[in-house]
Amino acid sequence: MSREPSRIGALATLIPYILRYRARLLCSFLLVVAVVAIDLIQPWLVKEVIDCFTASSSPDSGAVLLISAVYLALVLLSFGLTFLQELWLQRTGLSIVRSVRIDLFRHMQRLSLRYFDQNSPGRIITNVANDTETLNTFFTQFLATTLRGGISLLLIMGFMARLDTVIAMCCFLLLPAVMLSATFFQRRLQAANAAARHRLGVFIGYLAENLGGMRIVQIFHQEAKKQRQLDERNRAYFNASVEENRRFLIFFNVTEMLADLTVAALVWFGGNGVIHGVVSFGVLYAFVGYIRRFFQPVSMVLLQMSSLQSAIVASSRIAQTFSEVPDISESQGAEAPTSEGRILFENVSFAYRAGYPVLHDINLVIRPGERVGFVGATGAGKSSIMNLVARFYDVTSGVVLIDGKDIREWPLADLRAVVGIVQQEVTLFSGTVIDNVRFFRTDISEERVRDACRMAGAESIILRLPDGYHTMLSERAATLSAGERQILSFARVFLFNPRILILDEATSNLDSRTEVILQEAIHRVSAGRTLLVIAHRLSTVHEMDLICVLDNGRIVEKGTHRELLARQGYYQRLHHASKTMAVRPELL
Repeated sequence: MSREPSRIGALATLIPYILRYRARLLCSFLLVVAVVAIDLIQPWLVKEVIDCFTASSSPDSGAVLLISAVYLALVLLSFGLTFLQELWLQRTGLSIVRSVRIDLFRHMQRLSLRYFDQNSPGRIITNVANDTETLNTFFTQFLATTLRGGISLLLIMGFMARLDTVIAMCCFLLLPAVMLSATFFQRRLQAANAAARHRLGVFIGYLAENLGGMRIVQIFHQEAKKQRQLDERNRAYFNASVEENRRFLIFFNVTEMLADLTVAALVWFGGNGVIHGVVSFGVLYAFVGYIRRFFQPVSMVLLQMSSLQSAIVASSRIAQTFSEVPDISESQGAEAPTSEGRILFENVSFAYRAGYPVLHDINLVIRPGERVGFVGATGAGKSSIMNLVARFYDVTSGVVLIDGKDIREWPLADLRAVVGIVQQEVTLFSGTVIDNVRFFRTDISEERVRDACRMAGAESIILRLPDGYHTMLSERAATLSAGERQILSFARVFLFNPRILILDEATSNLDSRTEVILQEAIHRVSAGRTLLVIAHRLSTVHEMDLICVLDNGRIVEKGTHRELLARQGYYQRLHHASKTMAVRPELL
């Protein structure tokens, strides 16, 4: 659960990271001050040269040469300091973004599965990758521009007031007009930027979803339809981006027009002052240079206004993610009991969403080493029971106990070490076979991995791969069959040796030969362990010590296979239906 922070307040999320790199930012700030001061001295030097020639009948050429040399030295020094300042700021910005990404991913790993159920992969990817990259733009472009612009504006006002107070005050009167223009466009720019980033998130989410499901798209020949839907989302993002740029360009051009009008007025009135001897030509030249520089920082900041709006939106989304509180939390001082594998459900009810329960008053005792099967129609609540045992979710009411202790009082690491799960959809990662089986834990020896693979019946499959155990697998191991991926996932669970093993329809996608291999492996490792099996095919639970039959979130029958058939109840009807489908596969 979380609440959305205010837009500007979201930038406060960055304060700890800014403080972490405050020394680098301070150095960058000092370099900016030096570069701006050097840049603003240059018009003053030109003014001195002009006045030297126009105010004197015999100008000192040596003084002119000295000023020219100083001017050249300042230009070279400005170049070097600007390079150093940009390098420091780029490095600092990238360091901050790196830290944000690490902390964001670490926080996401602590969130409950409910967060990932409620947010699309595209939105999460946008949050971790795109939004953090937007922060990099904020630090390396907007922050640098704002620092330089703000310091330039203050120093320019000082230089102008030093040259001629009256002309300077007339120029300063334009500042309210610029501020009013900025205020007028700020909300419109922010709304347009938020709309564009939302459309981008929708586009990336749709793209990720369809690339992940490309096999299904091609099987049902839906390429043209998916292309049209992608074009619609891409067009929506395009239109939102065009509108954002249109509003920004109006804003920027209004500011440029104000700058041009000011220069024209200055030339007109200042020129008259030069003609009448009130103002020197050097002062007029310096004022024109400073006026251009006066509006330049304002224009520079306005040019980066979209970066600020993007950073505010990105920070808001990042802050919202950081404000997410895991539904699953550990009790202070939680300790795990000695594990035997006993499970007890007492009056358990559960709902993924408030008001929509999926489990009702579950009461069940599972003894250590017992093999229990769960059957029922799709949506009956079988997987929900397993989610509660592993504590991916907490019960709405009632209690789940493992070895006599409420699982909410177990340390999560100990609980997850006791409960192992093999799911229907297998997740493998980019890396070698060994790394996938031991889940990249280098403290687990290769020999232990090989033993687990032999126990799971996976070694014969692995040795057929080009480099055996050291074969590199691509993301999701698309080059392996569904059965081969499933066997590797079994080897992974066997390696970590849980006391309670959950098979969540783990054999439903296997061919008969692979299923036989896995059934043999299950018999080997289930000895002395509690085994919970969610069955898609009833044949996989015939030998279970206990079968629980679920219907609409309730356990309606319990018993062995023979006992349930003898009752001629719901299980008997499911069994009859499964035999009918086996005889008439067209019904599947």
